[in-house]
This record gives sequence, C-alpha cells and structure tokens, in this order.
Amino acid sequence: MVTPTPEQAAAIAAYGDGTDLVIQAGAGCGKSSTLKLIARADSRRRMAYVAYNRSIAADAKKTFPANVAASTGHGLAFDQRWLPRLQRPRQTAFQAAQALGVDRITGGIQRIATDLGHVKAMTSKVVMHTALETVERFCHSADDDLAARHVPRYDGLTGRDARAALVELVLPVARTAWADLRREDGVLKFSHDHYLKLWALDRPRLAADVVLLDEAQDTNDVLAAVLLDQDHAQRIAVGDSAQQIYAWRGAKDALGRFERELGAQLATLSQSFRFGPAVAEAANAWLYLVGTPLRLTGWQACESSVGPVDQPDAILCRTNAGAVGVVLEALGAGRKAALVGGGSEMKRLAWAARDLQQGKSTDHPELLAFPSWSAVREYAEEEDGSLRTLVRLIDEFGAEEIADAADALASEDSAELIVSTAHKAKGREWPTVRIHGDFRAPKPDPGTGHRILPREEARLAYVAVTRARQRLDNAALSWVGTVTAVSD
Repeated sequence: MVTPTPEQAAAIAAYGDGTDLVIQAGAGCGKSSTLKLIARADSRRRMAYVAYNRSIAADAKKTFPANVAASTGHGLAFDQRWLPRLQRPRQTAFQAAQALGVDRITGGIQRIATDLGHVKAMTSKVVMHTALETVERFCHSADDDLAARHVPRYDGLTGRDARAALVELVLPVARTAWADLRREDGVLKFSHDHYLKLWALDRPRLAADVVLLDEAQDTNDVLAAVLLDQDHAQRIAVGDSAQQIYAWRGAKDALGRFERELGAQLATLSQSFRFGPAVAEAANAWLYLVGTPLRLTGWQACESSVGPVDQPDAILCRTNAGAVGVVLEALGAGRKAALVGGGSEMKRLAWAARDLQQGKSTDHPELLAFPSWSAVREYAEEEDGSLRTLVRLIDEFGAEEIADAADALASEDSAELIVSTAHKAKGREWPTVRIHGDFRAPKPDPGTGHRILPREEARLAYVAVTRARQRLDNAALSWVGTVTAVSD
C-alpha cells in the first residue's frame, strides 16, 4: 500500500467531502497515483476515469481498482454503428472535393480566390482541406452550430480582406461537409472527432457516481462541456494548467472551467518525484512567468543538475523545422537518431515545399496559404520563426534529402539520440535533456523596450525543462531572466 504524501492525503480528504474537486498537479508530482488512492478510498462508488489518450486509458484499466471504468473521451462516445463509416478507405482532400462537388458549392473558386491574391494556391483540393479543418475545429468546440470563427487562420493570410474572402470561400463548403458527415449515406470519410461531436450534441448522461478527468488542462471544449453537464456525479479534474500547450488545436484548460463554473474545491500537488531541486528551480522560473501560484519542490533523493550536456539522451525543439534541422545534423554526424512521432511530418513538410517550388499548390497547414516558394521566402524574411528555419533547410539541403533523412530515422529503442518537439515530448521523460536553440527570446518592444513573451510560450518552455530526470542543459533558455512581461 502506497503511503500518501500530506498533499495527496489532503486531496483524498477533499474528495471525501463530496464536492467537485480540481487538483493542480505539477510535472512529475504523482497525479495518477493520487487518482488511484482516491479510487481505492471509496470502492462502493462507480467511477469513470477519462484519460488523455488510449495508452493512458489502457494502463489505467490494469492498475485502477475494479470500480473504475477507464476510457478516453472518444471511447465514451464510440458506438459500433460508426464502425462501417470509420473503416472506409482513406480519402484525400482532392477525392473529397470531387465527391462533395466543391466547385459547384463555391460557385467558382477563381472569383473569390482572386480577392485573396492567391489564385494559384486556392484550388478545390486546398479549399476542401481547409473546410475539413474547419469542421474539425467545430467538432472540438462546445458550439451547436458551425460558424465563421471555426475557419482556421493561416500564415500569409492575415489581412482583414483576405480573411473575409477566405471565410466566404470555405464556410459554405464546411457546412455542406458537416451535413454530409451527419448522414449515414454521406460521401466523406468519417473520423473519431465526428462521432464525438455527434455524441456530445445528444447531451449524454454517464453511468457513474464520480467522473475523474485526467490531463484536464488540454481538454477540448466539446468533452469538457459534456463532463460539466454531469451534475448527478461528483467531478474531479486533475492536471497542470502550466502545461496547457495545445490551445492552437482547440484544447482549453478545463481546470479553470471546473473552478469557475462548478465552484470546485482546489487541491495542489507540488512535490515532484521526477527530478531533484536543481531542475525544479529551473522549472519554477517559468512557472513565475506563466503566472501560476504553483511552485515545484524537487525530490531530494534525486541528484539532478543543470549544465552543459555533450551527449544528451534527448534534444527538445520549439518547432518541427527545428527538429528537422537537429535530425539532419545528427545523421550527418553518423549518429542513430529517432524523431518522436516518426518521420511522416518531416516528409510532409519536405513534399509541400517541393510542390510549391514546382508551381503546384499544397494543402499542408503551414504552407497552404502561399502561392509559391518565393512567397514563403518573402514571408519568412518578415517573421522570426519556424518558416525562416524551414526555408533555410529546404534551400540548403533540398526536399529530396530531407525526405530521405526521414526514411533513415532509427526507432526510439535503438537510437543514440531522440529528437522531439516540446509538444510531442509532453508526458515523456529522459535522463539527460538539451533544449534546442529555436526557443528564441522575444524581441524588445520598440516603444517600451520590454521583452514580452506570450504565456503559451512560457508554458511550452516549462514543459520542455521538466522532461529531464538527471541533467538538464537549458542554456538555450538563459534569456528567461530578460522577460519583463507576458501576454495572453
């Protein structure tokens, strides 16, 4: 039997009060073990544990007591009747555009695309891809109706007129696509997000006395709304608001919503068992910028340290392009490198760049709005971010060499070096970690001289530094002390 820490004991006692509960648990602070202690403390009540992904749910099914039904949000929503539609062959955006009749719906893409100034880029395939992404964003929301706010925003289409023209072009296609997806005889490929949204729109009631939501800081509004509606059950949301890093794809911090809308009681887990005081101190510098009252206490039994690492187990990057650059450098040096998530995204970026170089359109979300590779270059010169790195890599190595490098990647089990974006590193840990240099300091504001960092960037840096167990090389983040303000 695990002896709970004082913080864990306080969380279990708060559960015993029968009120809704929010548990803010820092990186490596034992949130899963706390939920298990809560479940074992009250074996008479039916509990639904909602996990962030299938692997976590599968582990929970093995380790939680029998009174707990573990599932993902999609698992709660799944019904066998969706299976035939999910098993249909893969459908490209071009095939979807043909099946749905995109040209007929828009009344002629060329007319509106001319207003965008991106005639070559706005083919029916690209419009269909954007419409499907619009539907996906709608499915992640708690909204009952699909609207203009669900149309994504893209680099290269930032002006008000361009935005209005994009919405005029895409929204009718997105609404037609959603109507098709709701029909049993629809022509479009069905996805897991589609049936989750349909389930949520039916206002389901869970057969549980207690609902446990894990990783609540990255919960889509569609699922959070369903769980907030379970007023017959005691609701417990667990997570770390400082690790909310998926807002760009529709995830929201359900911890805050549970506190505000339910008046949930707050408990905190601040004792990390992943690393010692040195790494905890580095993490706390970022927690200060995030603006959370949480501060981590390092595990005294762990002799972690902060300083240079010549041969790290993992290198964590801010961007996909940064990760590609590290992989190319490692392979060039003869090292066996693995990329978390595999090389498919690396190849997609390379082939998208090649298509633009050849005068074709692309539906890659990072490059979709550009009519040519020269337009990407021009835009990259104006912004200090991943596109500038991508342009440099494509121009230096070529799309073919980058795609070949993706095929040369090793498995994580056999690799000498693991490369990851900070986003994909979430939930992972390694003995030694180096932070890559594409985590850039914010530029001074021309008017005030202040260095203002977006809060989400501070959260991402916090996630990155807390992946190390023994030694952290965070020299690339030495500018943390120069940040004078954060912005939402």
